[in-house]
Parts: sequence; C-alpha cells; structure tokens
Amino acid sequence: MTSSASIQLHIANAIPPGNEKETSDIIALWQEVSGFFADKSFSSRSDFRGDVHDYHVTLDAGPLLKALENARTESGSFTEHQQAFIDDAGKIMEGGLIITIASEKQELAEEESYQVATAFIQQLVMATHIACPGSFQILNARFLGENAHLYEAQHFDARIFYGAYKTAIENEWPKLRNLAFGEVWNWLEGTEVSQTYTAIKSIDKSLFTLLKVAEQRNEYSARTALLVMYQIEVLLDCRQFNSLEDVRNRTRLVLGNIPEAADCLQELHEVRNHLFTANQPVHPPMLICHTAERALREQLGQHNSAVESGTALVLKLFQDLVAHGAYRYRFTESFTRD
Repeated sequence: MTSSASIQLHIANAIPPGNEKETSDIIALWQEVSGFFADKSFSSRSDFRGDVHDYHVTLDAGPLLKALENARTESGSFTEHQQAFIDDAGKIMEGGLIITIASEKQELAEEESYQVATAFIQQLVMATHIACPGSFQILNARFLGENAHLYEAQHFDARIFYGAYKTAIENEWPKLRNLAFGEVWNWLEGTEVSQTYTAIKSIDKSLFTLLKVAEQRNEYSARTALLVMYQIEVLLDCRQFNSLEDVRNRTRLVLGNIPEAADCLQELHEVRNHLFTANQPVHPPMLICHTAERALREQLGQHNSAVESGTALVLKLFQDLVAHGAYRYRFTESFTRD
C-alpha cells in the first residue's frame, strides 16, 4: 500500500539576481527541472537517527516558474525586477514548490515527510547552483498546510553564487558553464549525500558546506571565508594546517594557472589562520536591506572578492567532477634522485 504526503513551500522572496541573459538561462533551467521530477526515486535520511528509506518524489515547480517568468515579462530581467520592487512593493517576488513524497513500505509519518522534503530541497539547492550558479533563492520562506507551523523552512540565498559567477567572468577564470540539470542531479545521487546525516566522505563534507555557504546572506565575513577555504581544502585533499602551497599547486594541476586577479587563496588562508589566533575583527549581524550590500563592501573585515573568487573555484571543481563522473581527486606525490 502506497502512502503519500504533499509539502508546500511558500517562498516570499524567490527572485534571484540576473541580467537578461542570466534570467533566460535560469528560466530554462527551471523549465528543465519542472519536467525532470515525475515519480522520481529518491533515497533519503528519514529521521534524526539517520535511518535511510526509499521514496518516490514528484515536484511541482509551477508556482516558482510562473513567478520567474512574470518577473521577466514585467521587468525584462530579475535584477531590474528587484530594483522595481524597491519602489513598488506590489511587484510579485513570491513563488513556491509543491513536493509530493510517496512510500510503498510503510505509513508516512508527518515528521518523516518533512525530513525527506528538506533533504530533497537541500539537494535541489546543490544541483541548481552547480548546474547554473545563482539560480535558486529561498528567502522569507515557510511551509503551508495543516501542522506546517510546527516545521521551519530553511533559507538559502543565491547572491553569493551569483557573485561567484560574475567574478569568474570578470577575472576570466575559472570558466564556469551551465550544465544539464539531469546530469548534475544524477551525479549527486551517486554521492549518496541525501542519505547521509553526518558527512564522512570528503565529497559529502564539501557539499554540506556548500549549503552552509548558501545560508550566508550579504555579509561575506571571516566565517564565510572559513567555509569557502574549508571546501577547497577538502576537495583538493589538503588537510595540513599550513597547506597553502599544496592547495595552490593542486588547483593548478586541475584547473591550470591562476590569474593574479583571481588568486584568492592567500587571503582565504590568512583569514582562516587569524580566526584560530583570535586576530580577526568581528561584527554583529547586520540589518538586511536593499542598501546593505554597498555599505558592507566598504566595511573593514569583509572579504567579498576572496569569498566570491573562492566560491567560483569551488563551483568549478564540482563542475569538473561532474563532467568526469568522478567524486574525488587523487593526488600522488613522487620524487627522483639525480
């Protein structure tokens, strides 16, 4: 007997940034996503103990896609729509997702359905940003329906990934490209990240940290820099405290020479070390408003360019692994005697 539940996620601020071309690319991605999930098998952790079960998931992304298409029709691009919203609160910024979860093995408990829906949303965040950086935004979100008030929706920003994408274009490195969503999703399924409650494998550690980065808003402080540097070191298997040269050399091996303008590694490394020695300045959480980004970029202790360049590097490493159907880099050190 099949048991099913539908989880409705309402996103009050669902429009990510993007110029006309980027807006079209993001809408194309969500059109692909909309047709991808129809009774799709999905293995997921089902509770806080980490028990794993098999489910079938169907995603209705229609409300979100409609909001994205409306923003393009009204304003020409997502960024222009965001600007128009500042002067006109009547502009539609909200969208939503409906996730239907089915289980053939047992009665689907309410909390279990929200656990599975959350794991699915997290993997959707990973997949969309690896496939098309900056394409998915879940801000001011909440679940709808009976007893939905008992469960808190998680929030993920698109801004840091969009900033990484724009920085990569400006620096002409690394070369980020749009990938087919299905290719990225199938690769993520191979990592078994949705089945993991505590990451042990390096790839799962870096993917979970990608979610932590997505939780950061427009404040790219030392905490964000630490998360980005951690991802780079995990992906490149550099675990020593003073591993900057190893990180730099392995980055060159995988992605080629690093242009000076894109070389964020020294700053990220120094920020990490200053945190451990308690020499890093600390700010309180900032008011989030439409003028915050400009003000924060001028504030001491922000690491905007390093964080964005580092995130671009992380996304490129993920894209490279996807393209080669791989889940880790294996480096071998050798020497000769002359």
